[in-house]
Amino acid sequence: MTAPESRIAQSLHGRTATIPWRQKRGQRWLKRLLDLAVALGLLFLLWPVMLVVALLVRLTSPGPILFKQARIGLDGRAFQMVKFRSMEVLLADGSAGVGGEVTTRDARLTPIGGRLRAWRLDELPQLLQVLSGQMSLVGPRPDIWQNLGQYTSEQMLRFAMPPGCTAWTFTRGAFANDWATRQNINVEYVQQWSLWLDMKILVGSLFVLLSQKDANPDTAVAIAPKSTNANDT
Repeated sequence: MTAPESRIAQSLHGRTATIPWRQKRGQRWLKRLLDLAVALGLLFLLWPVMLVVALLVRLTSPGPILFKQARIGLDGRAFQMVKFRSMEVLLADGSAGVGGEVTTRDARLTPIGGRLRAWRLDELPQLLQVLSGQMSLVGPRPDIWQNLGQYTSEQMLRFAMPPGCTAWTFTRGAFANDWATRQNINVEYVQQWSLWLDMKILVGSLFVLLSQKDANPDTAVAIAPKSTNANDT
């Protein structure tokens, strides 16, 4: 276990017994079944879209089709989150090399990167990570390790549940809130979790995505902290 992972484990020690996701075993298994059913259904329906996106990424900019980055998972365990690459490759690790939140008009984006991010098409490979159990359909968005020092002990509770493809923050104006507020919302989600809440977030995420209201950080306020890697959402 690395030092950052150990720090999260120590912070969560003795504090997770009352977390609903830990207590409600029946609902937890139903959440997993929902993850599997929806992820398989979406992969079946959207594989042609994923194929087209992969081809467009390859044809419109040099570099790999997929972007992989270490993120913080359940209980602070590290995992590699995968996306379709939406930014130009400037550094050897495949990153854009400049920190800060990425807007849909960011100069670092590839020719199709803005549209991929606006409609969350870059996130589609994460459905495979839902199948593997590394992620869930709904949960706190997996953060990068560089941000760990910004968390308070209370905010560490967000790591007591699996990270998600979408989150409660997304349906509550994620990019109209500052970074700290988003983490507090993530903690609220962990403390108030139920299968019904997950279903409402899934439906709400669809409406936000279709309306594009607060779906992207173009007008985000107090964007912080500044990460060392631009692909941090």
